Amino acid sequence: MQQSVTVVGTGRMGSALATALLRERFPTTVWNRTPSKTEPLARLGARVAASLEDAVRLSDVVILIVSNYSIGEQLLQPADVVSALAGKVLVQLSTGTPQEARHMESWANQRGIAYLDGAIMSYPSGIGQPECTIFYSGPKEVFDGVRPVLMTFGGNTTYVGSAVGHASAFDMAGLTFVLGAMFGFVGGYVICTQEGLPGKAFMDSVKSLLPATEGILAGIAATIESGRYAGDEATIDAWSVGPREFIEWCNERGIRHEIASAQQKLFDEAMKTGQGEADFAYLYEIMRKGAAEPTAGA
Repeated sequence: MQQSVTVVGTGRMGSALATALLRERFPTTVWNRTPSKTEPLARLGARVAASLEDAVRLSDVVILIVSNYSIGEQLLQPADVVSALAGKVLVQLSTGTPQEARHMESWANQRGIAYLDGAIMSYPSGIGQPECTIFYSGPKEVFDGVRPVLMTFGGNTTYVGSAVGHASAFDMAGLTFVLGAMFGFVGGYVICTQEGLPGKAFMDSVKSLLPATEGILAGIAATIESGRYAGDEATIDAWSVGPREFIEWCNERGIRHEIASAQQKLFDEAMKTGQGEADFAYLYEIMRKGAAEPTAGA
């Protein structure tokens, strides 16, 4: 028998999650602070709860997908909601930090609520697709118990361990990488269009760089793990030419260059400490300066 599921929050992402559940015929209840946002899901067969307490009471699994952890915690604080959640599985899919995940797990455990933390690496349109990646962390037995529900949301449903902050950490790390690439792509597009080059040619150029880029990233990871930062191929001195030239080009045209300036600042700091001949990977040491030791069981 399929588990019953409640989706709390029916914005774009919450609606996509509920739609995926309905498609696979899971008994699905929805609730939103703005009731009109549940109407399209009601037409698809979802039960619309009159209150959050009812929404929680009606299902075995509760998916929380709101703007942030703070809002989610406020919604779940009332005594009747806490009582309805006891003995159920709460899956947090709102955006937050590892520390917020740890706080939420502690809150849930103190109230007899099984808790999983998740991070969605997809647009709403990707929910339910084989390539959709969602990370989960928390007790393995809890994850295994609701796996059929979670697999509905994405084919690349990935359990990353019992340390509840790890799903959020993967999310933050992935977003940091993707946003860096997106900002870099937009910057490259600015260069090409300002120099009269067609955007399609730039896109083709980026595609041709992807295999080599994967190799570069693998090399950076291996170098960081080894702790040996000798610049055997391209040094920090060599790499620093890139942002320096881009900044000069931008200044000539009155174009913004905040991201390149931040990159140049990191390169300059490394070179001032005598690491100009080190591998690019040495910037890991520069960027983590002052960092505390990794959180145990995070």
